Amino acid sequence: MQVSESIFRETNILLVAMATGALLFFVYDLLRIMRRIIPHGTFFIALEDVLFWLGSAAVIFTMLYREAYGSLRGFSIGGVVIGMLLYACILSRFVVKGSVFLLEKILYVLLRPLVWLGRLIRRPIRALGRKGRKGAGFFKKRLKKLWKTVKICLSKQ
Repeated sequence: MQVSESIFRETNILLVAMATGALLFFVYDLLRIMRRIIPHGTFFIALEDVLFWLGSAAVIFTMLYREAYGSLRGFSIGGVVIGMLLYACILSRFVVKGSVFLLEKILYVLLRPLVWLGRLIRRPIRALGRKGRKGAGFFKKRLKKLWKTVKICLSKQ
C-alpha cells in the first residue's frame, strides 16, 4: 500500500507544527524560570508576555509560510496547540523545577564569596560611618555658626 504524497506532506506539516508548539512552550518556560530567579513587577511580566506572543506569532507565521506554503490549515494550528499541550503535560514541570533548583544552587555557590567579603568589610565600614557621622555633626554645627555670623553681618549693613 502506498501513501499519497499529499498525505505525507500534511503529516510532515503536522509534526513540524507540533515541534513548533513544544519549542514555543519551552521558550515560555525559560521566561518562567527567569521570573522565579529574578522577581519581576507586573508591568515587566506583561511586557515580556506581549513580546513573547508577538514573537510566537512571527514563528508560527514563518512555520506556516515555509511548510504549508502560507495556507492557514486547521490541523497546522491544532498541531501547534497539541505540541504545546504535550510539552506542558510531560516536560514543563520538570524543566522549570529542575532548572530553578540548579540555577539557585549555582548562584549560591558563585555569590557565596561576595557574602563573605561583605561580612569582612561590614565592620570597618560601620566604624567609618560612625566617625563620619560625628564629623558631619561637627561640620554642621560650624556651618550653622558661620551662617549666623554672615546673616548678622549682612543685616548690620
